[in-house]
Amino acid sequence: MINLDSLLRILYARRLLVGGITLAVLALALAITLLTPKLYMATTNLIIDGKGQDPISGQTMPARLMAGYMATQAEVIRSRNVASKVIQQLKLGSSEDVARQLHLPDDQSERRKALLGYLDKGLVVDTERDSNLVNISFKAKNPALAAQIADAFAQAYINTNLELRIEPAKQTTRWYDQQLAAMRNSLVEKQNALSAYQEKHDILVTSDRLDLESAKLAELSSMLIAAQNERLNNTTRNNQLSGKRGALPAEALDNPQVQRISAELAQAQARLSDLLTRVGENHPQYRQAQGEVDSLSQQLGQALRFINGSVRSSVELAESREEQLKAELAAQKDRVLQLSRNRNELSLLKQEVDNSQAAYDAALARATQTKLESQVALTDVSILNTATVPTRATTPRTSMNLVLGVLTGVLLGLAVALCREWMDRRVRSSNDLEQALGLPVLASIPAASSSGAFTHKGRFPLKLSFNG
Repeated sequence: MINLDSLLRILYARRLLVGGITLAVLALALAITLLTPKLYMATTNLIIDGKGQDPISGQTMPARLMAGYMATQAEVIRSRNVASKVIQQLKLGSSEDVARQLHLPDDQSERRKALLGYLDKGLVVDTERDSNLVNISFKAKNPALAAQIADAFAQAYINTNLELRIEPAKQTTRWYDQQLAAMRNSLVEKQNALSAYQEKHDILVTSDRLDLESAKLAELSSMLIAAQNERLNNTTRNNQLSGKRGALPAEALDNPQVQRISAELAQAQARLSDLLTRVGENHPQYRQAQGEVDSLSQQLGQALRFINGSVRSSVELAESREEQLKAELAAQKDRVLQLSRNRNELSLLKQEVDNSQAAYDAALARATQTKLESQVALTDVSILNTATVPTRATTPRTSMNLVLGVLTGVLLGLAVALCREWMDRRVRSSNDLEQALGLPVLASIPAASSSGAFTHKGRFPLKLSFNG
């Protein structure tokens, strides 16, 4: 078992081995440092605004999740799209100086692949925690080229960020243009259909024919009712004139001529009765009175027949008028029903036109806003500090490499020394003997110096031990 004292003795005994290994590793680290080409790093600082205002609507946009958003932006900076813009911006593919410096092949496609690999290898993107700051760094052998590429990455990222913001708006604008064309054609078709329907059915926008025709229908209904009442009255009068043979009907008594003839007939009949009692039937006066009575009776019959014919003509005229009004009423009902159906269909056509117009107006407003958004060249990224040409190389770090070389050499030397000690175990103290043999050490002889005196020289002092 090795204790601290034994470990120190082992290290002291093999100090040359540990020192040699340490020096060898240090020399190797120094050689690697001297052979490693110097790389210069230039850094550009960007600020990303995670919460902005919509320049079109003026509304405040919701705050983004900063951690995820910043990580996404860092990946965008590392993307091939941004790197391609850097190559195009700096014209790295056609630069002979860059080609010689980077040993690029002559084939354009292979050169582009090599440049993309070179940019990806030298690019370093750091995001500050709980901050909107992004650091874009690039390492290159040429300090001026490193600064140019770092700035180019910043500008290419800003352009890409702007494209990513406005490209969806452009796609939406193109989609809206297609939809608006179809919606415009549909609106024109519906408007033409409405106009054709109004023209076909002679429907005026400024008047409502249905109300007029409905009023006319009501008027015809009233006229039919009046005609029916007149027909019934005339039929009743006709029946009265035709059915009564004794007393005169009321219709005949209302006639002035009938009234006159009836009065004269009554007077003649009264004289005839008087003459009958005074002179008898064979008397000439009686016969004259009888002839006058018969003449008046004939006149009364003719007047009654005339009145009866007039009443029958009124009945027939009333019946004809009633039939005519019934036909007109039926035709008017059909006309009103047709107008009602026309108005319903017209209302549907107008509703379709209104809906199409509203949809077209809404789509046009949204398309206009989207078109403005696609033309806004604004981004939430701004450059805080441009890259400066570095004056000191970033790599290799000589002091750090030497320190690491010393530490590595010491650790490697210790490991080799302990390994050699394990393979070649030696007795370096009395404790080693006691542990190895399991017996106590009775005495030890110190090593002699060159003058003959006994000195320890790091050896063991005289040690006496007694057992029992």
